[in-house]
Amino acid sequence: MVEYNISLEGKTILVTGAAGFIGSNLVMRLFKDFKDIKVVGIDSMNNYYDVRLKEERLAKIEALGRDWTFVRDNIANKACIERLFAKHEFTVVVNLAAQAGVRYSITNPDAYIESNLIGFYNILEACRHHSVEHLVYASSSSVYGSNKKVPYSTDDKVDNPVSLYAATKKSNELLAHAYSKLYNIPSTGLRFFTVYGPAGRPDMAYFGFTNKLREGKTIQIFNYGNCKRDFTFVDDIVEGVVRVMQHAPEASPKSSPKGKDLGIHTSDPLMYGLLKERAEEMRKNPTEAESILWNALKAKELGVKFRRQHIIEDFIVDFYCNEYKVTIEVDGKYHGTFEQTKSDSERTARLIELGYTELRFTNEEILHDLDNVLKKIKTFCSGTPFPLGEGWGEAVPYKVYNIGNSSPENLLDFVTILQEELIAAKVLPADYDFEAHKELVPMQPGDVPITYADTTPLEEDFGFRPSTPLREGLRKFAQWYAEYYKM
Repeated sequence: MVEYNISLEGKTILVTGAAGFIGSNLVMRLFKDFKDIKVVGIDSMNNYYDVRLKEERLAKIEALGRDWTFVRDNIANKACIERLFAKHEFTVVVNLAAQAGVRYSITNPDAYIESNLIGFYNILEACRHHSVEHLVYASSSSVYGSNKKVPYSTDDKVDNPVSLYAATKKSNELLAHAYSKLYNIPSTGLRFFTVYGPAGRPDMAYFGFTNKLREGKTIQIFNYGNCKRDFTFVDDIVEGVVRVMQHAPEASPKSSPKGKDLGIHTSDPLMYGLLKERAEEMRKNPTEAESILWNALKAKELGVKFRRQHIIEDFIVDFYCNEYKVTIEVDGKYHGTFEQTKSDSERTARLIELGYTELRFTNEEILHDLDNVLKKIKTFCSGTPFPLGEGWGEAVPYKVYNIGNSSPENLLDFVTILQEELIAAKVLPADYDFEAHKELVPMQPGDVPITYADTTPLEEDFGFRPSTPLREGLRKFAQWYAEYYKM
């Protein structure tokens, strides 16, 4: 797990999109967690959705009585951004301002170019000319397009967006990488997965469905209900952002495109879910030998970064390092069974096909001859890392993480849970006829059938992964809705 290299106490933070759903929750969380912090927020307060919601969020921030400055302007206004950076010495900049929504990008593309491209460029330029220690910015699960491999990994190729919104978010990542490389600006992109919660965006399905059902209108469920979404509660998103803010990425070699093959997961979501559950169990309950070796691999003197219990297609490897295309397998007593031996041989054969070397050690070697084990690993990793392709391997202080719940929910199940919680909160009557208000319709342009986050790097680097159950999150939304609309 990374050590925080930025202290937020006594510092000034810029949050763009501060009146937005995630932005306002982030500001309040910062004031809750840090006693001596100054936050400057900027938001255009546009009318993409009901401005009263944004004003309500700002009122809650103002009521805290903290060191808070709000600027009503657009990040596409370069002069305004320059004035802000000249006036304040920002330690961390969190860029959440953006024109959101997939479908709206089809009907109003200008808004996306203005905010997501020109606005983000202005933020990058300001970070370039002022001493900012870390730029954190919102990306989106939309960058994965119609990727058929699940779960979505940040190692995946994302060159085929299916909406303008997705294209602008991928552009943000490319621009940030270029500025990180050219001007040594530490930047971290966060790919958010379907964020929901109290006081959220009315254009999101859970909020829009609630409004329509309350008005007696019919809700449309796309792709005839055969869609899955990785719903992520807003508090989990904010938790991830706060942790990431405190660690600016350091320049380190990036793996080559070919070296990224180790990120391959099974194409079967059910199989991946079972494997991930098993991998998490192995991480939480390692054997004595695995625990000793993991602590040794994390030691700085080895000079090589390993990860543990990673899923490659239908197999779990104990430890792996992309940079040197090597995996490490610790043989426990259960490896002597026929089934395990067969599985080991299949995994080894597949790793060889992918171009990886598998180093194997017994429990006894690790427990009684650890120095020699580490010597063998260090010797293997003392040569030249895997040959890097053009544009790779350069030292760039740049990272991208997924923040999602890692638990896709079928839209029909989601609607069922939502209706139950709306009844419980008395937003809708107990005898409400939902079937009469549901319509199954085809997939909409720009939509994708599934979103599913692989959050392994976030877990390993920051010791955190979103975990709020969908029912719990929707219950909090329903209760807020009932209170907000005085029901």
